[in-house]
Amino acid sequence: MEIKKGLEGVVADTTSLSLVDGEAGRLIYRGYSVEELAQRPFAEVMHLLVFGDFPDRAQLERHQEFL
Repeated sequence: MEIKKGLEGVVADTTSLSLVDGEAGRLIYRGYSVEELAQRPFAEVMHLLVFGDFPDRAQLERHQEFL
């Protein structure tokens, strides 16, 4: 039996929500870079992460009112 130190090479699960590319220094959420998402309003990013796309104007207004 081989015992490895740390978590290198260990996959806990897979997800369609994000991609971590440590070698290239990239973090992607639903196909968008974290740098791009950091420029958008929180309510837009929240909707993207939960529902898979950006909200339309009415959805965005409801989210902002709720928050």
